[in-house]
Amino acid sequence: MSVKAVEVAKFVRSSIEPLADPIYGNRYRCAAYLLDGTYLPCVVFQSKKKLIELYLRRMKQLRWRPSQKRTVISSFVTGDSRIAHYDLKSVESSPFAWPLAILKTIHGETIMSWTAFVVEMHDGTMHSYGTEFSAEFFDLPNGYSYTDIATIHSGMVYSPSHGLQKFSIELFKDSPPPLREKPFFTCYLDELDE
Repeated sequence: MSVKAVEVAKFVRSSIEPLADPIYGNRYRCAAYLLDGTYLPCVVFQSKKKLIELYLRRMKQLRWRPSQKRTVISSFVTGDSRIAHYDLKSVESSPFAWPLAILKTIHGETIMSWTAFVVEMHDGTMHSYGTEFSAEFFDLPNGYSYTDIATIHSGMVYSPSHGLQKFSIELFKDSPPPLREKPFFTCYLDELDE
């Protein structure tokens, strides 16, 4: 039996730390099981109303620019991966949703369209990360949880041969591939409208 949207909204509001967004409102990062048992480790629940309001604003802004309208409509209709609440069996915390306190320690764009940082774990190991703007969910090295994170070194890169260094393209190319952001599904709920 599918989980009811009102139950999902109640769970996320009471159990999940929200990411506040000035455009989309509060966004809740979770994991979910579908009715067929498929596990989705990264799902964002957010307001349906906020998305509709944004769409209407954009259409109003583009009323005199019909050549741009199709591109904007396309991004709203086909621009992300979505899941309907009635396909959900259960919802739980996601192991890849780092707490906001950790995310706030990742600072700025290192180079255009790229934010590099190094995660130092409590055991002293270091892992290079990079993202192209998405910070909802991040991968983790095998055997680690976000509770193992001791420090974030923003604008840095790590390699076994060079250690912890300020980010440069040369060092980046000479380092192991960084861990990245994780793709996610979005579930829009009327019950999260504020």
